[in-house]
Amino acid sequence: MSEVEMESRAQQRQVLMVEDTASVAALYKSYLNPLGLSVNIVGTGREALSFIQDIVPDLILLDLRLPDMTGMEVLEAVRREHTNLPVVIMTAHGSIDVAVEAMRYGAQDFLIKPCEADRLRITVNNVLREGCQTRDASQSKQGGAQYQGFIGNSIPMQAVYRVIESAAASKATVFITGESGTGKEVCAEAVHAASPRNDKPFIALNCAAIPKELIESELFGHVKGAFTGASTERQGAVELAHQGTLFLDELCEMDLDLQSKLLRFIQTGTYQKVGSSKTSTVDVRFVCATNRNPWVEVQEGRFREDLYYRLHVIPIALPPLRDRSDDMIEIAHALLALMSVEEGKNFSRFSPDVIASLKAHSWPGNVRELQNVIRNIVVLNAGEEVTLQMLPPQISSIAGAEIASSINSSPDIENRPIEFGANLHIEQSGRWTIEPLWVVEKRAIQAAIDVCNGNIPRAAGLLEVSPSTIYRKLQTWQETTGRSNKW
Repeated sequence: MSEVEMESRAQQRQVLMVEDTASVAALYKSYLNPLGLSVNIVGTGREALSFIQDIVPDLILLDLRLPDMTGMEVLEAVRREHTNLPVVIMTAHGSIDVAVEAMRYGAQDFLIKPCEADRLRITVNNVLREGCQTRDASQSKQGGAQYQGFIGNSIPMQAVYRVIESAAASKATVFITGESGTGKEVCAEAVHAASPRNDKPFIALNCAAIPKELIESELFGHVKGAFTGASTERQGAVELAHQGTLFLDELCEMDLDLQSKLLRFIQTGTYQKVGSSKTSTVDVRFVCATNRNPWVEVQEGRFREDLYYRLHVIPIALPPLRDRSDDMIEIAHALLALMSVEEGKNFSRFSPDVIASLKAHSWPGNVRELQNVIRNIVVLNAGEEVTLQMLPPQISSIAGAEIASSINSSPDIENRPIEFGANLHIEQSGRWTIEPLWVVEKRAIQAAIDVCNGNIPRAAGLLEVSPSTIYRKLQTWQETTGRSNKW
């Protein structure tokens, strides 16, 4: 190879394709030829990791199924050494959930195999371009990343952003799940804003806020005289959202009878207004959301299984705020600035003690609770810096020092004959005995709940676990012991 050829090759963007089927790898490499990339192919995970030790590529195209190790294992190994190296997962239809999970651990995108040439080239181009932009502006991005109404650049949110980008161009239904206050409507608006329908209407309908007698009219509209009080004809949400996006919030609250009508509308694109025999047709893109587990609702008979499969096409699970502590501080700063302007105050920063207290709180109400806390601070106080004394009781009472103090001073804890963290004892006979770990864990959880006056989310913050973990353990112990008191 001549020096000119070597220099030209060095200037090419390097792509590593990890694919164990030689014919598929050769096909995909031919797809990428027009881009002028240097594509290197390896067939195993170990070969991929060995290659990266010598040459760090600009992009890795990674198959999930490899003969010696899983694609997830390769991804984890790559992330340990190269935090910002772009990785695109390539997977078959049956492994889409795994691909989405891989994005939570740092993959930039995923492709469904078999992959068309245009789709592969577009994805590779986009990822390489974004990689350049990220490197050029990494510092500013870390300082306060925003995406379509969201604030934060944590790994869980990067996965959400990537799924939104991948799903936006499609008409496929997006099903958003997450606790109350995590921003499900913000996510729906982000899907709409990133889609080709962004210049058309975005119509939101809260299925939990409308009486079941009126929700069919709100959804499909009604004609004059359809029922008592229907003095004029009314357009429904589906008609208003024509060529745009229809967001059905708290979908699992919808009455079963209306679910069957919604299913028929989704299947045919046609509907009838309440009181009318005329059939109309519209073109809408559905985005749904719920704070419940939709599959549990199906199993318990509150949600139609056929409707679930029709709508649960592209799932997006929004992480709770307690899993986004760094994002939470960014969001808090943004809210403080906004609300200070709205209320005519001068707040501009939080003291270090306040930041520690905000991070220690479990935020069961998520971003909505954070909004209320910041509003409370701004309205009731004045100054430039938010201090610990300004925090409302539900936040300031769980600061680390105060939690420790409350544990040490609690008579319930002091009077316990055994420390709740100990599991090694000496019997009267002089023999050592060790308690089972679940007994120690159970005692520790009960002690935390007692200190927090029965507030399980606060106890979870003290124990540094998710409230759902405590609820699950309490339920397990109750089922095991058959008792219906504390445990």
